[in-house]
Amino acid sequence: MTADIYKLPLIDTNPFELYGDQIIFDVVREGKRVGIHVVDFQGGPNNLIVTSKFSLKIDILFINAYSFEYSSQANWKDGVLHDLSVLVNDDGEKFSLKAQKRSNYLTISNGQEGFQVPLPIYPTNHWNAGVLDQNKVLNTLTGELNNVEIVEKGYEMVETGQGKVKAMRYAYTGDLETEIWYDEKKRWVGMEFVGSDGSHIKYLCQKCSSVSREK
Repeated sequence: MTADIYKLPLIDTNPFELYGDQIIFDVVREGKRVGIHVVDFQGGPNNLIVTSKFSLKIDILFINAYSFEYSSQANWKDGVLHDLSVLVNDDGEKFSLKAQKRSNYLTISNGQEGFQVPLPIYPTNHWNAGVLDQNKVLNTLTGELNNVEIVEKGYEMVETGQGKVKAMRYAYTGDLETEIWYDEKKRWVGMEFVGSDGSHIKYLCQKCSSVSREK
């Protein structure tokens, strides 16, 4: 069985053609900008380093009431995840995750337990639309393997810093619930979810490379 793992279809994703060398999202909470999410691409499509950083601060009466910092670095080789490291500071509560390819599996350690999952597996970094064909994802905020169903909800016009773009809305259901938008070239251009405090969080893309404006 393991010999057939790599026969599963992997999306041929060249992020430099899709995004350039960087994606930038504003993070908006209940209509107010509270943070930023930046994804940087280095190397080449066959030996790719992806660095993601997310910073959020919520102030109440000019006093910082909550902060969240996330950083991850992933190495993809020939479309397969080889290494991943994650650091999270959730308002003082810290979490780390490490994962490494071994044979046809990804070995994962989240600080509490270690386990293996067969490849391919996609972390919840969202830039790679190959995840849309999967029913399991590696949640990089919790270090857990989530069972999901990702369902198409139809095309919509999505606001970005480069104008409106036609994008398909996908809904994650199961262990992870979020909504995410990809344009017709499978670029990640938007995301919405409910925060742990019940607030509405929206990602507004400020840099999505050559996303076309709606005329």
